[in-house]
Amino acid sequence: MDAGGVEEDSGGSGSNVFGEAAVPPVSLNLTALMDILSNLLFFLLAAFGATVVMAINATVPVQSADKSDVAATRQTVTAMVTLSDAAIDVIITGTEQTQADLDRFKTRIPAGPNGLDYAAFANHLVAIKQEYPRSDTMILSSAPGTKYETMIKAMDASRETKITLDGIDRLVPLFPTVVVSPAAASKPAASPAPGGGGGGAEQK
Repeated sequence: MDAGGVEEDSGGSGSNVFGEAAVPPVSLNLTALMDILSNLLFFLLAAFGATVVMAINATVPVQSADKSDVAATRQTVTAMVTLSDAAIDVIITGTEQTQADLDRFKTRIPAGPNGLDYAAFANHLVAIKQEYPRSDTMILSSAPGTKYETMIKAMDASRETKITLDGIDRLVPLFPTVVVSPAAASKPAASPAPGGGGGGAEQK
């Protein structure tokens, strides 16, 4: 019974083990302080970032032609091919070559008894390709009345050729990109009607 009374006194008293009055607990509200520190940190980071950007050299470099680009241009020409029933005319054009260098590959391949010589035409393109290995474009035009089949054979001959290296046959691309000139795609005009005063209408 005495023990119960002591337990009751210890639980309800406001003193410590030395008999002194207990200090009431203190609680601190740090929310406002954390807000201030967070805002201050953000301002410091923003100011540091602006300082770094101001220190960067913002001069824009001037783009110049690379040496490899100039070398590639010197190795590139465009083949200009004109077809007719009598011959195949070939010339080349370029921007970094002299006219004398371009004229070396100007040729006229006459037709033989069996028609146009597509093998000689392909061999001439091989010689151009060996001199200017980055070339791949050919502009094809034809004389009026040239058959469509003739143009197809010329494009087939200019696309690739077979070369034997170390006993192995290889297909080497020549001028696979072919641009057909509008003159080659035009239709021949129909012959004038008998007794007509004016020219005949275009053949449909």
